[in-house]
Amino acid sequence: MAANGHSGSGGHAGTLFITSADALLVIDMQADFMPGGTLGVAGADGIVPLINRLCELPFGLVAATQDWHPADHVSFDMRGGPWPVHCVAGTKGAALVPDLAQAHIGVVLRKGMRRDIDSYSAFEDNARASRTGLEELLRGRGISRVFVVGVALDYCVAASARDAARAGFATVVLTDACRSVAQSVAAVQAAFVNVGVETALAVDVLSLMDRALTPREIADLLEAPLAGRAYVQAIAARALKIYNSHDRPRFKALSDALMELVTMDTGPEFELDRNAILAIIDTIRAL
Repeated sequence: MAANGHSGSGGHAGTLFITSADALLVIDMQADFMPGGTLGVAGADGIVPLINRLCELPFGLVAATQDWHPADHVSFDMRGGPWPVHCVAGTKGAALVPDLAQAHIGVVLRKGMRRDIDSYSAFEDNARASRTGLEELLRGRGISRVFVVGVALDYCVAASARDAARAGFATVVLTDACRSVAQSVAAVQAAFVNVGVETALAVDVLSLMDRALTPREIADLLEAPLAGRAYVQAIAARALKIYNSHDRPRFKALSDALMELVTMDTGPEFELDRNAILAIIDTIRAL
């Protein structure tokens, strides 16, 4: 199942199951972008609890961005830019909102620090003159897919998602954990289709991760990436809760099959055998 009904763009883009091969990008959840801030986005404060729940999932990396502007930044209206003064470096308005679950954030990337160049994307500035190092960080952590949330959907979230897809990451924007300045969600989604960015709902991600999985669902999840290490270990760690768990023989058969996959994957130099994986997956699906 593709996240937005379209084909996945690579890797395991078609499933919302989160593993250590996924990253969460939390875009510009700063005081000045909250209602009442100098560039407040309507409803932005309401997505904080949803983002916090996402931050608790087993992502390989949770990264946040901050606009961190000089006091005379080119984007400000006093210099002919489109925006009021906002997120000036070191001010309270530039701080991440205090209710955000910052303990789960592994890295904070600051952008828009050059006086004469604006920067919407988490990856690079608008002139593509300087980069944040995020792409290299993601690759170094073994990340193959990114989920993007925050504000504003039609500006910095969209720019970050487009750059993530351009860099080759499977990319999913969780639209219910974003808020827009002007454009509707439907308009942004329509534009995403042309650049390989998928959309989904954070509530669906959380629902999948919070409930037990059936053997058939486990098999489908394992089959998508042909049981890469991150999937095998993540699923084995939590997916041994199945419906009808009182059925001990069935539960043991599932446990044994998953453990067989885990023990096959013994080290970074060891290649899992495709046919052996598929045979075990078929066993699980038949339970």
